[in-house]
Amino acid sequence: MSLFGRKSVICAICKKQISHKHKPKSEWQIEGPLCGDCYVTQMQKFYELSLRQKCVICEIEKDVPDMWEPRYQWDMKGLLCKACFDKKDTEHKNLKEFCKICGKKLGMIRYNPKNKWPVKGQLCRECWDSQKAKLG
Repeated sequence: MSLFGRKSVICAICKKQISHKHKPKSEWQIEGPLCGDCYVTQMQKFYELSLRQKCVICEIEKDVPDMWEPRYQWDMKGLLCKACFDKKDTEHKNLKEFCKICGKKLGMIRYNPKNKWPVKGQLCRECWDSQKAKLG
């Protein structure tokens, strides 16, 4: 029992008695107070993990500054390496600029397939009409 009736506090990791307690961050998933040394080591661990991440597509681990954020149209979460970003960008441009079925370059007027059709990408007028006749 110390001054003013404080109870002694024990570190959740190293089990040492501590005079000043540090509250662990919620993402560390640690219950209870930490001593200064354990707090610093946990902080370093999570900081180093945040500096390197895996690419969402190829899963190659790289530094975060070398990674690219996906465009909002792609509806993806996570980061991409430069090679996967470029590949995904050309695929997206091809989906928007060329007919998915016949491969003809689309002009000003483009047709989106219906949700129930198994086609992903935009269509020209002829292909849209043929799909409508086949699939309804």
